[in-house]
Order: sequence, then C-alpha cells, then structure tokens
Amino acid sequence: LSFVIRLGSRVNRGSHSPARACAMAVASLASPHPPVAADTARLSTHTQRRCVSAARGRTMVVAAVGVALAPRRQSAPSDSAFSLVPSGRPGPPPPRAAAVVEALDAALGDSAARDAGAALGAAVAAYLWVKLFDMLASKDVLERKLSRKVIHTTSGPFFMLTWPLFGSAPSSQLFAALVPALQAVRLFAIGSGAVANENAVRAVSREGDKRELLGGPFIYTLVLLVVTACFWRTSPAGIAALSLMCGGDGLADIVGRRLGKGNALPWNGDKSFAGSAAMFLGGFLCSLVYVWAFHACGYVEVDASGACARLALIAAVCTAAESAPVT
Repeated sequence: LSFVIRLGSRVNRGSHSPARACAMAVASLASPHPPVAADTARLSTHTQRRCVSAARGRTMVVAAVGVALAPRRQSAPSDSAFSLVPSGRPGPPPPRAAAVVEALDAALGDSAARDAGAALGAAVAAYLWVKLFDMLASKDVLERKLSRKVIHTTSGPFFMLTWPLFGSAPSSQLFAALVPALQAVRLFAIGSGAVANENAVRAVSREGDKRELLGGPFIYTLVLLVVTACFWRTSPAGIAALSLMCGGDGLADIVGRRLGKGNALPWNGDKSFAGSAAMFLGGFLCSLVYVWAFHACGYVEVDASGACARLALIAAVCTAAESAPVT
C-alpha cells in the first residue's frame, strides 16, 4: 500500500519519470514517514482515513490500473482520475466531512459491530422496501409491471443511502457488499427452485415464472455487489454505474411505456425519444445528486460541479448504448 501510494504521488507531481519514481518509491519505503502520499497528507484526518481504508480494500489489479492512470490524477487515489482539471494545475480542495458523518463516526467508531449492524439494517430495509411494492401491487394500487420497475429504479439508490452508516475500517466495504451478496443468493435459491417464495416471484418477475429471477433481477444484484466491492462510496465511477442502471434504465421503461407512442427512434422502433430522454436525465441527475451528497460527506474528492460534464458524457454514452437495436 505504501509503495502504490508513494509511486502514484511521485509520478502525479510530474517531477520524475515513471521508472525513476518507481525506484524512489521503493527506496522511500525505508523512510520513517507514514505511508501516506503528499497530497493525501494534506487531507483532514477524517478524509485521509477514509481514502487509505478504501485503498486497502482494492485488489492488486485495481491498484495497478491506478498507478497506470496516476499522471492524470490530482489528489486522492479514489476518484481524482475523474477530475476535469488539466494536468499540472492543482485539483479541488479536499472536502470536509459533514457534521452528521463526523458525529456518527465519533459515536460508533469503526468497529465490526457497527458494520454488522449497518449491513443487517440495510438488508432488512431492502426486504421491506420490496415487500411494500409487492403489497401495493397485490392491492391494485400499482400495476404489476409498474411496481417491478419502481423496485428496479429505487432499490440501488436506496441501498446507496445506507453507505454512510458503515465505518471506515478496511472490512467495512466487505460488510456493505454482503447486502447485495445475500440478496443474490436469495434470488438464485428462489429462481432455481431450491426455495419456494411466490411473493418474491410475483414482485420481481414479468410473467410470474420463478426462472425469471435468474435473469435481470439476479444480474441487477450482481452489479450492486461488484460496484460495492470494487468501488463503493469513494468512486464517482461506481456511483455513475449504479445511477445509470437504476435511475436511468428504470425510468426509461416507465416513461417510454407511457409517453413513447408516436416518437419511436429511427434506428430502433422498440425504443422512443421519450424513454431515451428519461434514461439520460434520470441517470445523470441521480449520479449528480449522489456525487454531491458523498462529496458533502467527505467520501468523494470531486464535487458535483467538477464532475458535471463527465457525468453528462457517461449518461449520453449509456443512453446511446441502451437505445441500440440489439435486444
């Protein structure tokens, strides 16, 4: 960890070539300084602890990619590659964590008990959230298809709202990833017939076939799992991925079915301009709001204004991919 952080710092400052920076980073391992990069050392204690904890949870592959991208980075390794600031200019100042996050960390610390409680609470809340819309659909308050799409649109953002409940220990990210992991196991068990649960089948399937749970719903939870385990709350890239999958793709179907008549796309008659507009706006605004929120909490370096253009570009590319006539 010390080597990766120091190497990225030396290459990022632009004063050394990658080869020389690598040699100096190896030599610096014997120095008495703590294993924190110069840019990271300027962060507040709270934010510094979060960045180092997030780095420890990454795989070696992600760390290698991070070093390769280091010349484009400006500050913390978690999200600075997302910055739009040109190379050679100082990046945005590090955020100060919101008072409520500071108070929560001071009261609960980074214990395993806190993370286990947060994971349990998030899992129970997710179950009750799906159960709520299943009940509304069974009472004909919502159409069955609309209920399923509302679950698709809101479950991911709802789960992201629980991330500040977890601590900053290296294991906190793993506890958070347990929530979608358990849901994936549950869906696989029900879809394969190992466990009977007609309510779950009725809530998330299109035609009432339990095997449908092994398709879209199962893949949905796997994406939540991968994003949480590999990116989590320190990465605008992970936030954008979940926002486009949930707020973007979910709204595209809801709006397209109701407002898409008469404005089909020329290259795909099954998709509409109304649905594509909802995909872009829903995904873009959802990602922008969460980047702003997690920046305010002290997790993300880049603020909403700095990420706005890049998030809009990502939303546009994903919208174009979603409208392709391949499904």
